[in-house]
Amino acid sequence: MKISLLGGTGAFAEGLVIRWSQAGHDIFIGSRSEEKAQGITNDMLEKAKSVGIDANITGLVNAEAAKETEIVVVCLPHEHTSSTLEGIKDSFTNQIVISPVVPMKKEGDFFLFDQPPLGSAVAEIKAVLPDTVKIVSAYHNIPAKGLANLDKPLDYDVAICGDDEESKKVVKQLTEQMPNLRPIDAGPLQLSGMIESITPLIINMNIKHKHEFSIKFV
Repeated sequence: MKISLLGGTGAFAEGLVIRWSQAGHDIFIGSRSEEKAQGITNDMLEKAKSVGIDANITGLVNAEAAKETEIVVVCLPHEHTSSTLEGIKDSFTNQIVISPVVPMKKEGDFFLFDQPPLGSAVAEIKAVLPDTVKIVSAYHNIPAKGLANLDKPLDYDVAICGDDEESKKVVKQLTEQMPNLRPIDAGPLQLSGMIESITPLIINMNIKHKHEFSIKFV
């Protein structure tokens, strides 16, 4: 499949890029400028090569990356998500859009969930993009460093929310291609805020205990 990651910087995006490249997908890195996108792409290609993966990764501006692909992963900071998507919404037709976006703020040494007026980050994304786009929320609770480390067993569960069953099945399959992750259908998109809100707690625990906690349903 062709998968784009908008704002594809940092360890979280890197982990998805490398792991999905390993599964044979074509990856497109989106950024505000083509020069930055190409720089990130070169770094990703080197990292993939260093672990023996012959990756197919292309760098484009966000609008072109979204237009070129069947799957779009929004890896933007929450504060820039709506404005960025508003500016490129004409690039969206019927793609599956995956949101791992979490609205949070730091107070002192801790992160708190910063619930937006619409209830969740994914609700804000839905309000911006065309109705023909199929939106799924997933991957909020996976530690970024662990995701980027191919030697790290990802013994975690991934809660998936969405209103389109076929799109959730596609995200489930993409998740299963990353070893040891277990996708779980957590219901409609309306419930995404509850999954998003767990993330700051996990981050706080990881910082406090210097560990890579996530979630697992037993």
